[in-house]
Amino acid sequence: MELSPELLGALWRGLSVALFVGAVVYVMDRAPPFIGGIVLALPMVVGPSYFFLGLQQDALFLHQAIVIALGMIGAVLCFLTLYIRLIGQFSAPLSLLGALAAWMLAAVLVRHLPLLWPVMLAFTAAIGLLAWRVNRGVVQLGFSDGKRAPAPTYDVLLRAASAGLLVVLVTLLANRLGPLGSGLLASFPVALSVICLFLLRRYSRQAARAALASTQRGLVCHVVFFLSLLGLEAALPAVTLGWRFLLAALASAATATAVALLTRRA
Repeated sequence: MELSPELLGALWRGLSVALFVGAVVYVMDRAPPFIGGIVLALPMVVGPSYFFLGLQQDALFLHQAIVIALGMIGAVLCFLTLYIRLIGQFSAPLSLLGALAAWMLAAVLVRHLPLLWPVMLAFTAAIGLLAWRVNRGVVQLGFSDGKRAPAPTYDVLLRAASAGLLVVLVTLLANRLGPLGSGLLASFPVALSVICLFLLRRYSRQAARAALASTQRGLVCHVVFFLSLLGLEAALPAVTLGWRFLLAALASAATATAVALLTRRA
């Protein structure tokens, strides 16, 4: 059976992203936690998904998908907020099911909001404030340069495979889903779900909750990433897609570094 060029292209993109994410996670888990915290906050999964979406679709399609991605950060915050609360009392699989249900409910709400970036940003900001109030009692872990056990190989492989699969699905289904559906799918917390499912095998419940609460703060880097893409699109329309994504990734990395430094100082 001969594979279509479209399917071959999607599989190649997914394999490329899986190898990239797997390599980054492998190195990150063996680096000091301060460096790992910076890397973990970067849009390693959604960034490649939207980049390949931009190569495949026109500028209007990508713009609308990025706008809805701003609102879907709020849905991911809902996912993490409920998981942090549930994992204190229930098993990881049951907590994950509840968190995914919260994500889906938030995604339905985002789908019916006006497709305007100020509206999406306001929604995410409101959810972020709610997440902070709900989980402000969670003990935060300080950064330390001490050694810790790296993630097992299967954990790295699952995270890499989930990232690659997401890219394949987004690129293959983009024409059927449209910009809104593609934005929703690309924002699905597939890598976070893998992390949440196996986190208790490496950490205590208190440490796992604190680590995920730190991940919530790191999502501000995703907000900066998508806002940078929208700003560069408006201010520098002649700049190629690759350069816009690179500059947005650098802005996100700078934000991640600032958040990590502030957290370490605190």
